[in-house]
Amino acid sequence: MTTILILDDNATLLQMLGLILRSKGGYQVLEATTEEEAVSRIECYPGGVDLLVADVCVETRPGRIIASRLAAMCPELRLLFISGYPQDHLVEKGWLQPGDPFLAKPFTPERLMRSVNQVLANAYPTHTMPSGAGRTACAGGAA
Repeated sequence: MTTILILDDNATLLQMLGLILRSKGGYQVLEATTEEEAVSRIECYPGGVDLLVADVCVETRPGRIIASRLAAMCPELRLLFISGYPQDHLVEKGWLQPGDPFLAKPFTPERLMRSVNQVLANAYPTHTMPSGAGRTACAGGAA
């Protein structure tokens, strides 16, 4: 069974995403609101995690930096970033790299499922960034 870890510091959104992915996709879903919770979920989950759906900024820390840490623990991990900011703005700020799988908020359940399925269908993991890539802090916050 495909397992997805959702990382978002908005607990309401986290629960909604989990519900959608479980009910519409039949996925096993793990949830985390902090970087340390995400690390713990990956360490404690015996089956491995296939996809990380992460907010671009979690508790002022860029999602790419957190994703890099998690990908080092789980080499087959695929990534999908979400944010309320436009993708080009996030790339300009260094919070995303061009080509990073990205889904802009707000989105419909159907769009979420389409994006998740597209990333999972990719034959190769999507974490190709070095461990220090991107900015180390989200100044001004990113949604």
